Amino acid sequence: MVLTSIIIGLGITYILIGVGSIIERLSGHGTRLHLSWAHGAWVAFLFVWMVSFWWWEFRLLLLLKTWTLGHYFFIVSYAVLLFLLAVILIPSDWGTTESLDEYFLSKRRWFYPVYLMAAMADVIDSLLKGGWPYLRGVGFMNLAFSVAAIPVCIVGVRSRSIRVHSFMAVVLFLWLVVLCFEVSPKLTF
Repeated sequence: MVLTSIIIGLGITYILIGVGSIIERLSGHGTRLHLSWAHGAWVAFLFVWMVSFWWWEFRLLLLLKTWTLGHYFFIVSYAVLLFLLAVILIPSDWGTTESLDEYFLSKRRWFYPVYLMAAMADVIDSLLKGGWPYLRGVGFMNLAFSVAAIPVCIVGVRSRSIRVHSFMAVVLFLWLVVLCFEVSPKLTF
């Protein structure tokens, strides 16, 4: 789990550096930056997802009695997908970024398919933790959250309306927060 912790840590670091860069631009360093509800909500969503991923992988350590190299590669791949989402969401060249709306729209065809792959990896991760009984145990809302990634991805790739992207991002962020803090079972050691 050390490697996955490093990958998730790098992703969170990338997000925090991005937020720091936004604050620097808003403080008058560089040209004015136009903020975006869609971009901000997706960044917040990803941050919460990364933290919850790291937290729940400790549950996997408790539940999965026999580890294989395949299991390990899968968990590392899932962490890599989350890291890639951070890299896609956060501009690498802040000097040419004037609008986070425009930036997000330009990256949507990369962002949504990677998001869908990560959501499906989350379902497989849950199956590794205990199969269908585990999925039923965490509740319908958790499974519906992952399945919702399919229409979100289709709409996200096709839509050029920043309002649509903002709406989806805010709804999914709020849904994830509810799942993380109210619905999901607590970890016991």
